[in-house]
Amino acid sequence: MHDFAVIGLGAIGGATAAELVRRGHSVVGFDRYTPPHTMGSAHSETRMIREAWYRGSPYMPLVRDARRRWADLERTSGRTLLRTAGALMMGPENGRVFAGSPLRDAARPNADDILLSVEEVVERFPWLRPDPGTVTIHEPGAAILSLEACLEATLEAAEGAELRFDEPAIEWSASASGVRVRTERGEYPARRLAITAGAWTPQLLPGLSLPLEVERTVQYWFEPAGAHSDALAEGPAWVWELEREGTWYGFPPSARGLKAGMHFQAGRGTDVERVDREVGASETEDLRRLFARYAPGVAGALTHASVCLYTNTPDENFILDRHPDNSRVAIFTGGSGHAFKFLPVLGALMADLLTDEPPSRDPSPFSIDRFR
Repeated sequence: MHDFAVIGLGAIGGATAAELVRRGHSVVGFDRYTPPHTMGSAHSETRMIREAWYRGSPYMPLVRDARRRWADLERTSGRTLLRTAGALMMGPENGRVFAGSPLRDAARPNADDILLSVEEVVERFPWLRPDPGTVTIHEPGAAILSLEACLEATLEAAEGAELRFDEPAIEWSASASGVRVRTERGEYPARRLAITAGAWTPQLLPGLSLPLEVERTVQYWFEPAGAHSDALAEGPAWVWELEREGTWYGFPPSARGLKAGMHFQAGRGTDVERVDREVGASETEDLRRLFARYAPGVAGALTHASVCLYTNTPDENFILDRHPDNSRVAIFTGGSGHAFKFLPVLGALMADLLTDEPPSRDPSPFSIDRFR
C-alpha cells in the first residue's frame, strides 16, 4: 500500500506528488494522458507571475512564496523556467481590475510599480493604443513562466513516485482503513488520496455538487509584425480590461509567436465530454479586431491556436480543502484561470492537508464550506 494516491498529474497534482516525495512518502499517481498535454488547462507555453494583481488579497503571500519556490526549482532542475519581462495591468479606473474585490488595492502600486498615464503608455510602449481614461500599472519585476518546462521539472522532482500515465481513474472509495482507486488496469490502495483532476473533477466528486463551471477558452499565436516587433519581444506582457469586450491578455513573442487571448467570456461553459476543440475563423477574427483597435499592426498571420479548459468557481477563488465527508481525501479544484503561477505553494498546501502538518500558508480562504 502506498502512503498517498493522486488523481490527476497536471500542474497541481504533479506538484502535490513532488512535495510528498520530498517529504519521504510513497506515492502512486494517475493521469488519463501523459503530461504535458493539451487536453486540460496546464499547457499553452506561458503564464504570468505578478504581484500587482493580487495586492490586498489572500493571494499576495502565496505569489511571493511561489516566486521563491520557482527560482529554487529552476536552480535544482537546471531548466530555464522564468524570464523577467514586466507586465501591464490596464483598465478603466472603475473596472473590475482596479475596483473589484479582492483587487481593489491593485491601483495603489508599491515603490517597485509604476502608475502610467495613457500618454506615458504610448510613449514607452508605442505599439499600444489605450482608450482615454485607461489606468495602467507597470510591474517591471513581473515574470513569464515557461509552462511546459515548469511542469516537466515538477514531475521530475516527483522521481520515486509511481506515476501511471495514460491510465485514468474510474472511481475511488474511502474507508476507515484507507482509500482505493480503481482504473481499467486494476485497483490501488493507499492511506490517503489527493483529487487534482481539473476539468474532470465534477465526475470524480458527483455527490458534492460543487458550483464548478468548466469554461472553454482559446489561446492564439500570431506572427509578430510591424515596426515594433523587436521591442515587443522584450516585453511586457499585459492584462487589459476592456469596457465592452472583456479582459484581453498578451505575451511577448516566443518562437511560436505572439500569444494572446481572452479571460472569462460569457457563453463559454462546457464539459470535457462535449467541448469543441476546433477553433473557428470567426473566433480568430474577434481577436484580430482587438489588435486592430488597441495594438494596430502588431499581429500578423495566425501560427497556432489551442483550446484550454478553465475550471471556475463563482468567486474565482480556489477550493483547497479536505473532502467534507472523507477526511482521508484532499481536493484542489477551481483554479479559475490563475492557479498555475502558485503551483509549488499549492502543492505544498495539499501535502500539508494530506499529512496533517501545520499549513505553510493560511488555507482558510479556499475552504469548501463557503459553497455549502
